[in-house]
Amino acid sequence: MSLQSRKIPVLILLLAAALLCGCGTYSNLKKSTGKMVRDFRAPDDDLKKTVFRVGLNNQVSAAQQDMGAVIDSRYLEALPQSCPDLFLSGSENSEASQAMNLLFQKSVGPAESLALIKIGKQLGISAVVSSRFSAIAVRQQDSGFLWFRKKLPFAWVSATTEVYDTETGAKYLDETFTRELKLNDETAESIQKGNVSSVPAVEKAVFEIIQEMADAVCDVLIRKPWKGYVVKVSEETLTLSSGSRSGLSAGRVLKVYEPGQRIQGSEGQTFLLPGKKIGEIRITTVSSDSAEAVAISGGGFQVDNVVKTK
Repeated sequence: MSLQSRKIPVLILLLAAALLCGCGTYSNLKKSTGKMVRDFRAPDDDLKKTVFRVGLNNQVSAAQQDMGAVIDSRYLEALPQSCPDLFLSGSENSEASQAMNLLFQKSVGPAESLALIKIGKQLGISAVVSSRFSAIAVRQQDSGFLWFRKKLPFAWVSATTEVYDTETGAKYLDETFTRELKLNDETAESIQKGNVSSVPAVEKAVFEIIQEMADAVCDVLIRKPWKGYVVKVSEETLTLSSGSRSGLSAGRVLKVYEPGQRIQGSEGQTFLLPGKKIGEIRITTVSSDSAEAVAISGGGFQVDNVVKTK
């Protein structure tokens, strides 16, 4: 029996134990089972997937709440700690990086899928991660039973993260993470004044949400296959927008696929279906962020062709 086959009953036993022991045990087991699930990787896990992380839309900072800078820092640390096998980009000052960040700064509607695909291929990335942390709100809600019910303040902590595929423009993930915490009048007033860090329970909820966001992104991406893109074609060679930093080396054979057919989404977006295989190439030389290759079968190669492992 393979290692991965043996892990399946272990996961089932852990989940069964969690259900028998209650929610607290389930919460404690969640991280352990998540790490085990991440061992079910794509077969090309010797290659490092490059993921573009758009700058965090941190509305806590905009609300002048004192957790803003801490959230920025924790967010930057969480994903590489949860998923060290990803290569994260987004901070560089290239024209394509700036264009990707601008794409996600629009206040109306989702990112334009075709623009995301075009920029993603230029950058040689597999996916784009975009996250928003909402300002921490205090709301009055009914609490208690029957005639003992009264209005009490609650803290509302919420964040959303999305992951987009650069081959098709479709979403791998769109998830919102929330916490609702009962407050007393004093702590509610502190939050309303911007002093979030003075309320340990809210600060703890913020950190838990950031970690859950990172784990969700990692769980989605770690099992997706590696992919790269053709950015230049000459008579004899093809240039890829991935190189040694992604794990490519001379001699490796890759499959080449044409861009797929366009389809219309339910909200008017345009996506691409995965294309059909048109040939194979062999890597001849690599640099950090690019590689040169020659055709060994097929033909009709063009800029924007997708390359995947053999």
